[in-house]
Amino acid sequence: MRIKLEFVSGRDVVLPTGYYKYLQALVYNFFSSSIGRFIHEKGFENFGNRVYKFFCFSSPLERAQYDNVRKTFNFGKEISFYVASPIDWIMEDILRNSLARTKFELGRNKLYLTTVTLVSEDSIKSRKIEIKALTPIEVHSTVELNGKKTIYYSPFEREFKTLVNKNLQHKWEALRGEGCPYELHIEPLFTSFNNKRIVYYGFGKKRFLIEGWVGNYLLEGEPEFLNFAYNVALGSRNSQGFGFIDLVREYS
Repeated sequence: MRIKLEFVSGRDVVLPTGYYKYLQALVYNFFSSSIGRFIHEKGFENFGNRVYKFFCFSSPLERAQYDNVRKTFNFGKEISFYVASPIDWIMEDILRNSLARTKFELGRNKLYLTTVTLVSEDSIKSRKIEIKALTPIEVHSTVELNGKKTIYYSPFEREFKTLVNKNLQHKWEALRGEGCPYELHIEPLFTSFNNKRIVYYGFGKKRFLIEGWVGNYLLEGEPEFLNFAYNVALGSRNSQGFGFIDLVREYS
C-alpha cells in the first residue's frame, strides 16, 4: 500500500543537503506513539537477526532549485512525496493520524497538510515489469580493512543483483515468518554512470555519504514477489528513503 502526502507552506520550503533525515522524521510524526515506538525501537526481525522497519518514502516529487553556495534545495511553497509499506496496518495508522492534525515541521519549515491520497494500483500480474527508482537503490557490504570500510556496488556488478535479491528474500522472511520460495532478477535499463547518486544523510558529526543508483530497471520474478517488492522497496536503508520504486509497465 502507498499514499501520497501533499503540503503547502507560507514560505518557500528550503532544505539542506542531507534532508532525507528530515523526511524520515516527518514520516515518524504520522505514526501513533505506540506504533512509532515499535517500528523505531524493535521492527521486524528475520531468521538471521536482521531488522527491518517496513516503510519507505520517496524524495519530494517537485523539482527543486539548488543553491550551490548555501548547499540548499528550494522546492517552492508546495511539496509532496509518497510513503509505502507492505503492512496495511502501518499505512492505516498514517491515514488515521493524517486526519487528526494538519500542521507539521520539515526541518525548519512549517508545513500544512492539504491532501492525503491513497494510491490505487492494480495488482501486478506479470512475471516481468519495468520499474523506476524514485530514490537511489543501494546495496553494500562491510569489510575489515584497517577498520570498517563500506563497499557500494553498481547495477553493472554481479554483487548488486545478488544482494538486491537476498535483501528482498530476507524481508520476506521477516514479514512472513517463513523461508522465501522466490527469487528476483534485476537488470538496469541504462548504461550510464550518470545514474549514480551520492547522497548526504544526516547532519554534523552524524552526516555520512550513501551511494546509490536511480533510473529504470527490469524486474523478473513471480507476481507475488514483484508485488511485495513494489511495496517494500529495493535494496538497503529503505526507512531512510532509499530504494523507493514506481511501476512503469508490465510485460505480457
